[in-house]
Amino acid sequence: MTQRRIQILDAAAELIAEKGFIQTSVDDVIARAGLSGKSHFYHYFKSKDALGHEVLARQFDLLGERGLAILSESSLDPIERLQVFIDSVVAMQVERGMKGGSPFGALASDMAEQDEGFRVRIARVFRGWIDEIAGLLSQAEDRLEEGTDPVRLARFIVAALEGATTMARMKRDVSLMHGVASDLKRFLTSHVRGSVTR
Repeated sequence: MTQRRIQILDAAAELIAEKGFIQTSVDDVIARAGLSGKSHFYHYFKSKDALGHEVLARQFDLLGERGLAILSESSLDPIERLQVFIDSVVAMQVERGMKGGSPFGALASDMAEQDEGFRVRIARVFRGWIDEIAGLLSQAEDRLEEGTDPVRLARFIVAALEGATTMARMKRDVSLMHGVASDLKRFLTSHVRGSVTR
């Protein structure tokens, strides 16, 4: 992938997180990415929808590099890995200055009902995220309280993080993200045998 294409995708991701996909125009992307005009945009992407699909794929790749990769870090205990992952999601929001929520959530809320291709791809992204976390929880299943369902707990963690990033988009309040992360880690710990939840 060329550096210019990456620049356009990253500019589009910022805009989508700030304004939503529907409200983001091709002209907005051209201006943010510093392109010379529409012909320059269409040299790289055949349509705005094609751009959206590629933004989604790139954002998932970035999440994989920064966040999901932590879930595979074998030097940490599975529960510690998940706690570090939660912290990394918060850190990514803080680095962005609390501007924009999750590109996944923004794309999902805008496009899921309008474009079946988007809905399927976004559902696949969330399913992949949930599967990664559930797999990690399964590694620690002998330490989890009896009756804890790793998939259900993973789904809750993803929903909480997505909700927190959407709230951050509205409030731009770093303490909100830290508070949700702290509560989420405490909730996770409450499912571990012998842990003291504070």
